[in-house]
Formats: sequence, structure tokens, C-alpha cells
Amino acid sequence: MAIKKIKRRRRRKSKGTPSKLYFNESTQTAIIAYQNESTLEEKHTIYVTGILPAFDKLVENLIFIHGFTKSFGAGSYESLKSDCVSFLYESIHKWDPERGTKAFSYFNVVAINFLTIESRILLKIQRRSAFIDDPDSFINKGVSYAVRSK
Repeated sequence: MAIKKIKRRRRRKSKGTPSKLYFNESTQTAIIAYQNESTLEEKHTIYVTGILPAFDKLVENLIFIHGFTKSFGAGSYESLKSDCVSFLYESIHKWDPERGTKAFSYFNVVAINFLTIESRILLKIQRRSAFIDDPDSFINKGVSYAVRSK
């Protein structure tokens, strides 16, 4: 038997176009400035201008890349996204820049963990629910419960 070698194409990015990163060094410096600021008005302006767009895009990408929209249905995408962004907002103070980690990697892991936990909770609720109109929803692990009609 001869083993065939498959040539893989390498896609190279053209050098002339700069990449637009949604979570870059300016976002990381905005998070550090947010942590060091003491007044609420300044914290609000730093968050809205420098941090919120990056968090918003990060959560949006994670939801679509990992397929969390399939488990949450069509109507709850915006609520899931806003819940995750608000959870990231609540965890801004937990990131420590002196530990040597990048802000993107920390908040990426935090957001993935939040979305995973939320999808597991929803799946648990869906498994516990049964609808009277749907007799197939009464089936649990191969055991079916017959509905009597008089």
C-alpha cells in the first residue's frame, strides 16, 4: 500500500491590508484604565467607548462559533448576548494585568464558561419539561407512559 501525500493549500493574508481586531491593545489599556479609575462617570465613559464594543463583538463571535444559538432558539439570542456581556462587565475587576495574561484570553475563557453553563441549565430545564399536547415528550429513557382516554 502506498500512502498518498495530500498537499494542503496555505492561505496567506495579503500584506497590504491591515487587520481590524475588535479586541486589541487599546481595549486592554482601557480595561486597565477602568480598573484604576475612581469616579463613576469616568468609568462609565471608559466602558462605553473602549470596552463595551469589544465585549459585544467577543460574545457575538463566541455564540455563533460554538453554536450556542442552536440550543437557545431563535428568540433568545439577544437576551443571551446581553446576559453574557453583563457578566463580563461584572468580572472586569477580577482580571489582573500583573499576572502576565492578556485581557482577551481571560475574558474569552470567562465568556465561554458562562455560555456553557447557561446552555447546560437550559438543557436541564428542557429535559424536565413535558407538554400535555405532545405525547412523545412523556417518553423518558425508553420507558413510555401511556395516556388514558375515557
